[in-house]
Amino acid sequence: MRSIFRQQGLSLIELMLALLLGLLISSTFLQIMLNSSRSTYFHEDLALAQENGRHTLYLLSRAMRRAGYSDTVNSRVLPFFTGSCGSAAQCTFDGGGTDSDQVAVQFLPENGEDCAGNTVPTGELTADVYYVETDPANDNIDTLFCRGYNPANSTARGAARPVIIGVERLQVVYGVTNNDSGNVHQYLAANAVSDWQDVRSVRVGVLVNSGQQARAFDQRTREYNILESGTLTLTDGRPRYVFTTASKLNNTGF
Repeated sequence: MRSIFRQQGLSLIELMLALLLGLLISSTFLQIMLNSSRSTYFHEDLALAQENGRHTLYLLSRAMRRAGYSDTVNSRVLPFFTGSCGSAAQCTFDGGGTDSDQVAVQFLPENGEDCAGNTVPTGELTADVYYVETDPANDNIDTLFCRGYNPANSTARGAARPVIIGVERLQVVYGVTNNDSGNVHQYLAANAVSDWQDVRSVRVGVLVNSGQQARAFDQRTREYNILESGTLTLTDGRPRYVFTTASKLNNTGF
């Protein structure tokens, strides 16, 4: 009687081939998942950076339109406070080169509050000071802050308030006139403005990111130039945007 040979189990070679194929398939799917995750994070960061930029310009444009406001007819209120505030010898100043500027918008608040929500007594001016610093309460992420000062005595009315995260640079230039028509003939940095009564408009530029912790995107060297303040070179994996806008000062030209 002829016996029939039947294979049982796998040979060592077949087992090794099966393991190799399984490893290749698993690594392929893992790579696809990692790439998909990186792409999702990247586009999420881009969207957040765009949102931060739009919100920053909206906030600062609204602040600039209030500059110099007074409810008294023919009352002269300079649009920007240039006296001292805190450790700054000048509240509105040019940071120099690619360093961030600081701007103090001076006006009479209609709601009785400064930009940080502190009470401003009736009839008193506020100087709402906008500047960029890292926020120690939020992983030291670059943030746009605002703090209200009393321009009469250069003291702060309360603590600073973080308003928009992810703002890395703030640049401001001021449109000045040299004739009775009030037309702007040039834009100057704060330290080049000789008479703040001649300021009729303002241009604001910001460099923004997502406001999130830096993720492991491709390392690249990128260059940015905000309102011709100089070339800022950064090498990292963080996506950024430059946003700029111009605002007419409605309460100037007295």
